[in-house]
Amino acid sequence: MASLKGLLGKAEAEDVNVVGGVTVTGFERDGSGAVTSVLTDQGPVACEHVVVAVGPWVQKIWAMLDLPTTTDIAGGDGELHNVPTWTYMCLQEGTLTVDPGYLTDNEGNMPPVVHVDTDAPLYDADGLVTEGPWGIYYKPDFNFGGVQGGYMPYVVDKPPEQVAVDPYGPDSPDFVVGGDFYRTWTAALAHCHKRFEGKNHLISDEPSGGIGSFSPDNFPVFDSFCDNAYFIADSNHGYKMIGVGALVAKELLGEPQALLEPFRYSRYAEGKLHPVSNSPYPWS
Repeated sequence: MASLKGLLGKAEAEDVNVVGGVTVTGFERDGSGAVTSVLTDQGPVACEHVVVAVGPWVQKIWAMLDLPTTTDIAGGDGELHNVPTWTYMCLQEGTLTVDPGYLTDNEGNMPPVVHVDTDAPLYDADGLVTEGPWGIYYKPDFNFGGVQGGYMPYVVDKPPEQVAVDPYGPDSPDFVVGGDFYRTWTAALAHCHKRFEGKNHLISDEPSGGIGSFSPDNFPVFDSFCDNAYFIADSNHGYKMIGVGALVAKELLGEPQALLEPFRYSRYAEGKLHPVSNSPYPWS
């Protein structure tokens, strides 16, 4: 929330009028299919362009514009493979309730987020946890009151249209983090730092994290649809791609951006997919 308020301040400093508490209910379109107005619960908003950057809620807006629920991907075998356009994954996160200073650097400053991927067998005091590969990320977090981080996401085994994004995060009925996560993550922390050995009992039982919406190759889609609806579909990369907004703004002003070209939706039909991750994380 603190970071969102910071972004809000930056927008308002540029004289942007931000209106909160508005729900998009649909779109008005002309004969060619282009959007002419965004329909909301507070009335229509006429527009020349629409920019859709809604994170895990992308499927809802996608459906309002009658965009395809499945995507054809050209395979190396010359055949088209039809797959769901969006897949939901749960992002497993938690907090070890040690003093956050336990993980600051030698000068007491905040370290970078640590992300470890490995295929080493993982053990705890009770024996083998997993034979790998596995991966975790972690950092000290004074808001959570400990060392906070996460483990590899898992696919929500439901048709995308049946997944409940709202209420978001741990309140969603489709978000489930249990004992397997707690055991694996605390064992992995101890594997990475001896100081965490014997600390697994300090894991908080209050889950954090949420549900993410992923594209067919788990990489973002930056492209225009319906003539004038530009999607920043981030495939759960979120804040890691905050600079994309500047590139999209240039494109909307008529300056094509080479950095965005590899992320067009057309890459699926053309078979120009991004490499399959060698990491346990689908987006690496």
